[in-house]
Amino acid sequence: MAEPGKTQPDGLDKQKIKQILVPALAIAAIVILVGLVVFVSDAAAPKNMSDGSNGSVEDPDLKEISAGVKYRDLKVGAGDECQPGADVKIHYTGWVPDGTVFDSSKERGQPATFPLKELIAGWQEGIPGMKPGGIRKLVIAPDKGYGKQSKGKIPANSTLVFEVELLSSSPPPRARRYPAPTDLTKLSDGTEPGADDPNLKPIGKDGLKCRDLKVGDGPECPEGARVVMDYTGWLTTGGKPFDSSWLEGKGPLNMSLGELVQGWQQGVPGMKVGGVRKLVIPASLGYGMQAKGAIPANSTLVFEIELLGFGLGGK
Repeated sequence: MAEPGKTQPDGLDKQKIKQILVPALAIAAIVILVGLVVFVSDAAAPKNMSDGSNGSVEDPDLKEISAGVKYRDLKVGAGDECQPGADVKIHYTGWVPDGTVFDSSKERGQPATFPLKELIAGWQEGIPGMKPGGIRKLVIAPDKGYGKQSKGKIPANSTLVFEVELLSSSPPPRARRYPAPTDLTKLSDGTEPGADDPNLKPIGKDGLKCRDLKVGDGPECPEGARVVMDYTGWLTTGGKPFDSSWLEGKGPLNMSLGELVQGWQQGVPGMKVGGVRKLVIPASLGYGMQAKGAIPANSTLVFEIELLGFGLGGK
């Protein structure tokens, strides 16, 4: 069945968001996901970085991160280092060796936010280790960029040069619980998944209630975040769940809170990474008068959710 809490079908083609430089929501962004690059500048740009230093491929101060990826820090940031697999918020400019700029978030006046895992290998390997406020030059060999593919004015087999400014990053999701739960008829603390729980506390004034089975020790999830969660959902009658990320062939939910029912939009923010929460969601904040598969119309829903991580933005 569909992912729990979705208010509309998920029409995203997961293959279309691999190795993109900006999310599909970015206005006037280069749209790598359909193979179309919108150029913000047709004129060749000086081969200099923003600080006036050497911006060419042949830069004697470059250091190797990995085979095919070299870097030079123009400015070292402060704070926690960006981790592999994190979500990042950055400004960047990219050009080919002749100095032609093929994309720039600064030209658009809007930073880009996306998961590192969806980008070219050169970025996945070249950005981790940066700190917020840091600015880095990256020189990426073709096999860590687009290889034999041409992308608009990026010729096939092109070495790419980037200036990347890291504004912020979020940690990658935590590992799932191990061993996996085997009895999905009960909450992880052994209690029944009913709505008549004397320890439930209200969230807001619309009938949403929660009980924290475990308070997390990580950062606090904000409103509107993209969340990574394990979950199990029941009707108030208990018994077998109507859905669970622990069922065979499934896995953690990875979606924007804005795509989920109001009960999740209101009940997840404030949780800390690593936390486990029971949510009791009234029909008015769930599916209302709609029936959804095994969920009858006007159903109160009970969920156990475990927050593994969250990203910097929505889809």
